Amino acid sequence: MATTVACAIRTTERRRCDAAERCASSTDTVLGTVSRSSSQRISWRVIRSGLYAYLLSRALVVCGLGIVAVARTQEDARNGLPRLSTLHHIRETLVSWDGYWYLELAKNGYPSVVPPDVTYFMVEARAAFFPIFPLIVRWTDAALPGGLADAALIANFILGAAAVLAIGALTHRLYGEHIAIVAMVVFAMFPGSFVLSMAYSEAIMITCSALALRWLINERWLLAGIAGAIATATRPNALALVLACLAAVWMHRSQRRNLAGAALAGALTAAGFLATQLFISQTAHEGGVWFRIQREAWSEGLSFGIDTLRLVGEWVSSPLGSPTRALTAASTVIIVVGLWSMRKARLHPIVSWYTIGVVGLMVSASTTTPRPRFLLTAFGLLIAISAYWTQRSPRSRDASRVIELVVAGCCGAALVTVTAIYGLLGAIP
Repeated sequence: MATTVACAIRTTERRRCDAAERCASSTDTVLGTVSRSSSQRISWRVIRSGLYAYLLSRALVVCGLGIVAVARTQEDARNGLPRLSTLHHIRETLVSWDGYWYLELAKNGYPSVVPPDVTYFMVEARAAFFPIFPLIVRWTDAALPGGLADAALIANFILGAAAVLAIGALTHRLYGEHIAIVAMVVFAMFPGSFVLSMAYSEAIMITCSALALRWLINERWLLAGIAGAIATATRPNALALVLACLAAVWMHRSQRRNLAGAALAGALTAAGFLATQLFISQTAHEGGVWFRIQREAWSEGLSFGIDTLRLVGEWVSSPLGSPTRALTAASTVIIVVGLWSMRKARLHPIVSWYTIGVVGLMVSASTTTPRPRFLLTAFGLLIAISAYWTQRSPRSRDASRVIELVVAGCCGAALVTVTAIYGLLGAIP
């Protein structure tokens, strides 16, 4: 009898313990969900830090442009030309290179005919560029005085800030507040960020791509697809977002609803690129005209990394021979470090596959080999480097601060230098 009573008491105690564990587990799950939901809210401290970093980086870009303006003024004086203002030289530099083509598109739209054997000296070559940024410039010009050039620069100044904050939002979702701040500073101060001040399309592409990745991770499939479609209608290398969507499909392969949502996001993302190609082809009355212009005017194609290795080898044999080769070599080193950091920091698969896609397109191209502004679009590398640096083995606070200041100073000096090199036509952006 006593044995039976003791067994009954032990059984009752075990049931009570199991019930308590289930209750605690349920409470932890609820609290964890609330915590994750709260952690996705971005504080004003993060936003403020990103904007401060962006404004500081724009000041450094202006320093680089000031060097260009001084050189242009001296060149005009030597050639007996009238003296132009510093502001004029800065403005002309910011709308040069690809900016010229985007302004042509904003002004005249796409050509109805593209002649055979087109070159980049012909205005019809503007059909090699995608429509979203010129459309934004046209809308901005309609709302503000000053002309298309000023509209493009104002629009990109705002879009550049949006890009920094979008990187912060994505990193905050992945790693939390502190690493988000570090990533925004690294992104804003990275030498390739000069392009955020020029009349280029990288700012809107990066903004939409970062938001698309964040929404993919949060399973906001429709929003991710819409942002992805805008990105792929802005720049062709945004097609790497399709790889991110495929990664999401694989991750949710056992969940029918999320599987369909990820597939929808991928279809919308690809549709942005396909719609752009269809629009350009129909306007020019020639199927595949965009690919022909890339091939004929810019000699673009695929070298599968051979041209990248060739340029790096030429730099090794002659380190001071060409700024373009030096920038390609430096960019290649950053790619290697970034890919290694992605593994160490365990970057989210969705962001990782997007980054791998952008890097693959960059390295495989025969003309547009690795360059600082292309690395900026592969922002997963910069996020991974920021996360790994912050998460690695602890060191003293003073030592960390000294190293961070040195790195920030080097990045700032490189940003000024790269801006001046491109402004003086020393290398191709």
